[in-house]
Amino acid sequence: MYRNRLLFIYILIALALPVATLAGTLTGVVTDPEGKAVPNARVLLLRSLVVVGERQTDVEGAYRFEELPDGNYRLTAEAPGLAADQVEAAVTGGGTETRDLQLKLSAMTTQVVVSSSLGGALIPQVGASVSLVTGEDLEDRAAQNAYESLRGIPGVEVNQSGRRGGVTGVFIRGGESKYNAVMVDGVAMNDFGGGMDMASLPADGIERVEVTRGPQSALYGSNAVTGVINIVSRRGEGPPEFTALAEGGSYSTRRFATGGSGLSRGFSWAYNLSRLDSDGVVANDRYRNQSAFLNLGYRHRNRRQLEFSFFGNANDAGAPGAYGSDPGGTNPGHTVDTISRGKQNLFGYRLGYTEQFSSRVRQVTSASLTTNDLSYISTWGDYFAEHLRGLFNTRTEIALTDTASLAAGFEFNREQTKHTYITDEQFAPFLLPRTSLAYFAEARYSPSDRLHLIGGIRVDHLRTGRIPSDGWTRPVIPASTVVQANPRLSAAYIAREDRGSGAFGSTRIHGSFGTGIRPPDGFELAFTDNPELKPERNISFDAGVEQTLFGSRAIVDVTYFLNRFRDQIVTLGGSVANLSEYSSDNLKNSRAQGLEFTLRLRPVQSLELTGAYTFLDTDILALDGSSEANAPYSVGQWLLRRPRHSGSYGVTWNHRRLTLNTTAYIRGETLDVEPAFGQPFFTNPGYVRADAGFAYRLSRGVEIYGRINNLLNRKYEETLGYPALRLNFMAGMRFRFPSE
Repeated sequence: MYRNRLLFIYILIALALPVATLAGTLTGVVTDPEGKAVPNARVLLLRSLVVVGERQTDVEGAYRFEELPDGNYRLTAEAPGLAADQVEAAVTGGGTETRDLQLKLSAMTTQVVVSSSLGGALIPQVGASVSLVTGEDLEDRAAQNAYESLRGIPGVEVNQSGRRGGVTGVFIRGGESKYNAVMVDGVAMNDFGGGMDMASLPADGIERVEVTRGPQSALYGSNAVTGVINIVSRRGEGPPEFTALAEGGSYSTRRFATGGSGLSRGFSWAYNLSRLDSDGVVANDRYRNQSAFLNLGYRHRNRRQLEFSFFGNANDAGAPGAYGSDPGGTNPGHTVDTISRGKQNLFGYRLGYTEQFSSRVRQVTSASLTTNDLSYISTWGDYFAEHLRGLFNTRTEIALTDTASLAAGFEFNREQTKHTYITDEQFAPFLLPRTSLAYFAEARYSPSDRLHLIGGIRVDHLRTGRIPSDGWTRPVIPASTVVQANPRLSAAYIAREDRGSGAFGSTRIHGSFGTGIRPPDGFELAFTDNPELKPERNISFDAGVEQTLFGSRAIVDVTYFLNRFRDQIVTLGGSVANLSEYSSDNLKNSRAQGLEFTLRLRPVQSLELTGAYTFLDTDILALDGSSEANAPYSVGQWLLRRPRHSGSYGVTWNHRRLTLNTTAYIRGETLDVEPAFGQPFFTNPGYVRADAGFAYRLSRGVEIYGRINNLLNRKYEETLGYPALRLNFMAGMRFRFPSE
């Protein structure tokens, strides 16, 4: 009853706020360093630290924001290799203000990210560690899957089970692969308990991929333990345009995609359809992936906005098994499994509505639904798994002053799972539900142009449903409730401003602190006799220095991070220091700390160079109440599949119609297990994977491209027993209409 009253008062306050009179206009032209107009540049409009509008310049470099409420604004713009300083503008009395923006050569990006702050924020104003990969970057790499955008990001390790379609996990700053909140256009895609196979997400149709490292449970609740991966698909802007591609290559691999977008009279639309097929390397290695994005929107002046997003994926992948290295001697003939095969249908829907109640207050509301159905056939028996998540979120954003803002709201989240192997006394699968009701708030304050502060907190009320007895070892486990508060703080300070001369430019000090949680998954709950399982937790801190050089043509960033994982779930089948006879409990602890180095160079607009290196130190700590770790692990041992050393480089060169690109990923040795039965412990050697490609723009919007992957033909396994593809190539054509 108390919560219902709070909700009723919350809605009444929002509805009672006065409606703003929207009449002002901001317009101007974006030019390059030589004074030439820049088409397709992205212009951002900010008010009270929050991005309130985005526009793309037309063929003459012009932009226009209409029907704006009176007030003070800031404008900035960017294009590939170019960025503009922020410009102030005041709209009063419904007049028209003109602000031209001149871009300068820069390796720094000023794009807005929506995964690191409520309402979105510019990257330089965020204290947390954020990396951004654009759609153009994915095109330069001829990427086929979204997880390829994550390779080379400092602190991020991508681990795939061999071939296309193989299970792909992502480890951020030493955390488990279940510790990342994964979103597509704001739709939470994680399974019950945090699992997410990244292999199913395509690269086609993506505008950008945001990776925020560090706990973000203050923003997104459960699963955002070590980071957030947010995939944003393309939106409709400007006149209608259409794209298509067709490519083919090694192992009878072929890919087709088509997309389009447009904006007219407030209505926007964008879509993308793609299909990827491959016959694979060995028997039963065929793979098919079909995906679709759809975005529809309506914007009535700047007062209200309605959005609908859809993402769908259907894939079918063979599972030839661990036919590679055999350190445990369990598959001496390197036998290929010719029967096992899996299918997946993953769908996400989102409806969002934004209402500008007054010049300083707006309400943002969204509802989303995610379904993930999997089926698997094998010689060991068939099984299925069904996951469903429904989410409702609403928040009020208030511009308190020109330098301070506040956002607060609540979220209702219902998730459930059903699995063949999670059964009751009659060996029948049952539905396992969990409900979360959360309240959250975030404040942003910039007392000057040099200091930016963000603080927030979220309180989650997690209730997990009753689990019936399995008639064997698990008794009836009653419904349980956990209340968890997660704070978050971040700061960015410009210790030295760019004076426009000399080698050293601006110096930015940034840091963040936060906590994260992950509730137990279905297996952890179903295969235990312990009704007291709590969420796993992380307490994290990071701090770094970013230095620009040579007029922002180079940027160097060094960041230290520390994750302390507590209450991790361990199942004890015997006794360790007499802790338990048979129990799953929050006893396990571990730690991950390290350094991240990032380098970006833009000596000329046509050339971009990037480099990254991560040093990661991980340790398994003793179980609570014991001097030992859970068997067969030992105290001080590395965490599995987290390399101590990893790095990458990338070079992209554009010369008129020609683009050349090369990338490489370097990973040191890791600790792994024997693939068939998980026997401990074996060293997985490090590897170097280098790729190179080109693209050449012909006339009338036609482009040809090609890429060689693993061009050094290295033999390696990201996961022991599952060989990665040897040297292979892809080549194809892209079409754009109308042509640029």
